[in-house]
Amino acid sequence: MKLNIFFIAIIVGLAAYMVFGHNGLIKYRELVRIKNNYQLQLETTEEKVENLETELNQVSKNVEYLEMMIKKELSLQKPEEDLYIMEEPLFEEDKPKEEESEKSE
Repeated sequence: MKLNIFFIAIIVGLAAYMVFGHNGLIKYRELVRIKNNYQLQLETTEEKVENLETELNQVSKNVEYLEMMIKKELSLQKPEEDLYIMEEPLFEEDKPKEEESEKSE
């Protein structure tokens, strides 16, 4: 009887170590979660890099696109130009409402 209790205690101890130990299941799940977060950050960063590379290619090949980006980002203008900046409304109620015209025949 004492031998059975001893073996059960050893099995319970090993199971607890497998779950809660240094390399246990809880630590494994935490590491998987961290890895997934890093993969998501990597995908987002790779997408940003791809977009920036595309924009760099456009800027280096197309002078008009470069001028447009300068005007847009820095609000600069040529001496003989007028620059108008159109801002988006912040609130829904400030946006213009579309008029629905009813045609009666």
